[in-house]
Amino acid sequence: MFVLKKLDPRLKLTWCLFLVFTALVSRSVILNGVLLGLILISELLSEKSLKSFKMLSILLLILSTQVLIINLIFGREGDLLYSWGMLQIYSGFVATAMLAFLRIGIISLSAYQFGVHTDPMDMAQMLIYWHIPYRYAMLVPMVARFFPVMIGEYQSICDSQSARGVPCDTVVEKIRNLPASILPLMYRAMRISSDAALSVELRGYGRHPSRNFQKKINLRPLEGMTIVCLIIGFGGVLVKTIL
Repeated sequence: MFVLKKLDPRLKLTWCLFLVFTALVSRSVILNGVLLGLILISELLSEKSLKSFKMLSILLLILSTQVLIINLIFGREGDLLYSWGMLQIYSGFVATAMLAFLRIGIISLSAYQFGVHTDPMDMAQMLIYWHIPYRYAMLVPMVARFFPVMIGEYQSICDSQSARGVPCDTVVEKIRNLPASILPLMYRAMRISSDAALSVELRGYGRHPSRNFQKKINLRPLEGMTIVCLIIGFGGVLVKTIL
């Protein structure tokens, strides 16, 4: 049993890029289906649950319906099955829609999996190992910390509006009241950014050329061999697709 969060971020990034580029290069529905299954299996083996994919899966199902309709109307793969005026239905629209759905699903789930199971500080260290100055590498954990804070600020604004008699409970009501919420949200974002910049400056951020971390990332030999195998596997898929 392995835990995705404990793996080296370079291995997780390589895994994510392998899935994305292989899905984009390959036109095989079977191979893309296998890749999507590998994402789900790795999540099950690590977290023993797929709850983190619940909301994203709902969005993917909605998107897959739109992709199917678009390919039904505009797809021109295969033999002509039905024609009525400008509407022409070809036999390959299902396979094309399935391939597009699998590609979108692989790209979305792999990127989401990498973002969820990779600590922002590990991402920063990974960038530092690639000789990116830590002043810029540390922007990754700063941004990762900034978004949850802004979500909390937005919820606070919605609660304030509800206390003043403005309905802001459902998703539709929040979208309707978005113009009234965006200005106070922008004000709070600028205030938090100013406070964060002042706090960082008072701590001597950027004064020294290097930075120490409480926990350092370490690429183990098995993880390095896995990265090499993933690169070789993508090279094989690329060669087979070209030939």
